[in-house]
Amino acid sequence: MGLHTLRLFTPELEADLGFFQVLGFTLRELEEPHARLIPGAGPELHLEAAAAPRLVPVFDGLGPREDLEGNELEHGPPPRPVASRGQARVLGPVLPVVDLPTSLAWYERQLGLRETFSEAATGWAELVHPGGGRIVLAFAPDLDTPAMLALSVRDAAAEVVRLQEHDEQPVWTRRVPWGRMAAYAAPGGLPVLLVEASSSSG
Repeated sequence: MGLHTLRLFTPELEADLGFFQVLGFTLRELEEPHARLIPGAGPELHLEAAAAPRLVPVFDGLGPREDLEGNELEHGPPPRPVASRGQARVLGPVLPVVDLPTSLAWYERQLGLRETFSEAATGWAELVHPGGGRIVLAFAPDLDTPAMLALSVRDAAAEVVRLQEHDEQPVWTRRVPWGRMAAYAAPGGLPVLLVEASSSSG
């Protein structure tokens, strides 16, 4: 059962569409209040208008509706194939957890994912599924961090400069032992991470 879609519930659909198109997604479908965006690699984004921003990973097949920490998971049929793709590369959803080893074991046992990279100092662990898709678990002891979207980029500093030309400012930028990150808030409020990984599996 592979990860194939990320559903983004956003209170500002039109503004979020523009934000993700600047990041390199291709708009494939738009019919208010829904939109479908295709990256160069990784799961599709399905934007849906809602009262509050949130992100829900969607797997094909059957399985649990939530993980151990209460992060919502959904299941549905794989999306229709597309002829063209955008430039963006989706690393995956970043889900907050309070017990990283236990959560890693749960995702491997329940969803068939396999750990491919972890870094204890930043509490960051990446899992992949043979059928496609990647999930990132991030240690968040107080669980006040919402689920985030992580996009893989070659040069985080260059992307920050490019996005500033579109009046998009980072919330913060940070060096980590395995690369660099820049955090943004999409217009609808969903946190987005740009990840330049120098030594992770991404």
